[in-house]
Amino acid sequence: MVATALLTSIVVGLYAAFSFGFATIKLAQEGLRADQILVQKLETLRIYDWSKITNGYLPTNITTSFATNGGGVIYGVSIAVAPAPVTESYSNQLKQVTVSLSWLSGGVNRNRSMTTLVSQNGIQTYRP
Repeated sequence: MVATALLTSIVVGLYAAFSFGFATIKLAQEGLRADQILVQKLETLRIYDWSKITNGYLPTNITTSFATNGGGVIYGVSIAVAPAPVTESYSNQLKQVTVSLSWLSGGVNRNRSMTTLVSQNGIQTYRP
């Protein structure tokens, strides 16, 4: 009887450890995918001309998904372009771009965001 109780507690403990481990891995995968989406959206700014950034060419709301083993996560992406928070004379040549991401994981809303500054004479106009 003692052996059965001991074996039962070990099996329950192992089950709990595996469940926690798999949940942690799932959350880490979702977070990594969120970071990849944020970086991807900000990196695409490098190829845009200044007029596309300032004239509303960038989509403001996008959805993208990530699926593993049949279950999928839907990420809501929003892109906001605003004047740069600087007071220097070149402030009209800068824009602040913020990419925000949200998704539902395990009944909890998760959010991430990244912000960068884009200049009018950025990488797309550089000629060596």
